[in-house]
Amino acid sequence: MLKVLLKLLKSHVLMTAIIYGAAITLLIGAVWFAYQYVDPLPPTKVTIAAGSKNGAYYQYASQYAELFAEQGMELEIVETNGSMDNLARMANPDSGVDAAFMQGGITTPDQNPTLLSLGSLYYEPIWVFYNNRAKIGNLTDLKSLRVAIGPRGSGTNYVVRNLLKENGITLENTTVIESDYNETVPLLRKGKIDVLVLIAGVESKIVEALSEPGSNLRLFSFSRAEAYARSHHFLERLELPQGAINLAKDLPVRNIDLLAPTANLVIKEDMHPAVRYLFLLAASKIHRQGDVFAHPGFFPNDEALLFPLSKEAKSFHKNGPPLLMRYLPYQLAITLERLKILLIPLLTLLYPLFKVTPPAYRWQIRRRIFKWYKHLKALDMEAYEITSRAEADEMLKKLEILDRQVLETSVPLSYTDYIYSLRIHVRMIQDRLEKVCCDDDKKAGGTIKS
Repeated sequence: MLKVLLKLLKSHVLMTAIIYGAAITLLIGAVWFAYQYVDPLPPTKVTIAAGSKNGAYYQYASQYAELFAEQGMELEIVETNGSMDNLARMANPDSGVDAAFMQGGITTPDQNPTLLSLGSLYYEPIWVFYNNRAKIGNLTDLKSLRVAIGPRGSGTNYVVRNLLKENGITLENTTVIESDYNETVPLLRKGKIDVLVLIAGVESKIVEALSEPGSNLRLFSFSRAEAYARSHHFLERLELPQGAINLAKDLPVRNIDLLAPTANLVIKEDMHPAVRYLFLLAASKIHRQGDVFAHPGFFPNDEALLFPLSKEAKSFHKNGPPLLMRYLPYQLAITLERLKILLIPLLTLLYPLFKVTPPAYRWQIRRRIFKWYKHLKALDMEAYEITSRAEADEMLKKLEILDRQVLETSVPLSYTDYIYSLRIHVRMIQDRLEKVCCDDDKKAGGTIKS
């Protein structure tokens, strides 16, 4: 009896394994196929090129690094000479630099087709400080003066050189000094140079120091700011209100017209999409507060870009962060974002499989039972023609074998009613045949008595 039960159990388990195993195998195959199109895991470390340690780029990069660390990522900061140096490193595929801060106006997309922008971050005004004894109404008045324009490799140096050239200022008619501001600021204070030009944010310590009252320095106001802005689309005309640098000291003492490019966050085109979003999240948190030139929420934006905007940045500036990143930790969000492509085959196959597999299982169970009805019907048709006891006994033996085989058919307990229904039908034929035997016995008895 135990062997029979084990046989039934094994047969039933095998059938269940085949049906549901086929469904699971199909799902695994679909998931594996979809996984081939899932983005690889993002790197755990990226590198950003900043300026000098005393500059705004480096200070912002440090804030980015802190936010990256909170999300389990390492952001390595590379000290550089400024925007032009950053551009050269980004253009070099072997530099190991993945992102950089760059000043607007230093290049064009055609010159660097492998670079993308994540957005503009803040205005970087052009500040021109000069000695009181110098008479400067326009940039053309800088001719023959001693002018400091920042170190080579800096964005300031590149942009100012072009502006000076447009105003007829060349190395032949003017003394141009290309040194670090740590060297040129003291020289300006001492009167050993006449003009110092720098590009920096409104909160720059150098700007505030050079604006101090009582000094012999003045801040230049661009009287033709609108003309510059219209001829150079990377420049924006800004007005620095009186007292905007320092209200307590009333710096500056009058409204000043300035020109300003924007600082861009630039990446290489092969940067992982998840890392791009992390940069965008950091940029939004750090630069959205605004300043005297931009109201809160104005930056970061998709205006005054050095390079084409990445598709992630387009979506971010238009719709905000992806849905998952709004409500979930970054690492969990990117994991789910990576795997969402797997939902396509899962959702596509799970519903029909859930609909088809149980009926297929039921059909397979019932098929194992109903196949006996074919034999039973044939025996039933044959039994209707039987009139002698010998034929009835032979048929009863066949029915007994059939009944035994039906009983040994492996089905779950929930389907045993089909088994017993079939056995009842077998029994109905047996009863009819036994009646034939009984009638035949009566006939035989009557013949003997007579």
